Amino acid sequence: MKYTKHTRVALSLVGGALLLAACGGGGGGEPAMPVATDPPVAGSDVPQSATTSSAGALAYVKSVAASSDNAATPVNVGDAVLATSDTDEPDPSI
Repeated sequence: MKYTKHTRVALSLVGGALLLAACGGGGGGEPAMPVATDPPVAGSDVPQSATTSSAGALAYVKSVAASSDNAATPVNVGDAVLATSDTDEPDPSI
């Protein structure tokens, strides 16, 4: 009987700790748009690295695709043209 009481108390404590740990998320402090480390192309939100190398273009597209904010403003691509390459190997992660 005493073993069952201790088991219930232990399970209650573990369950409470798990509930408290799960409540810590939310991600309210994330920026709405991916933060670019290099300046954007004039008249757009596309970083210059995305227009000069295919690796930069892929990194930019991955960062936009990873954004989970459905209420964010649309990305302004303006007249920017993403770089391509006929010689680079395909990225195996996509």
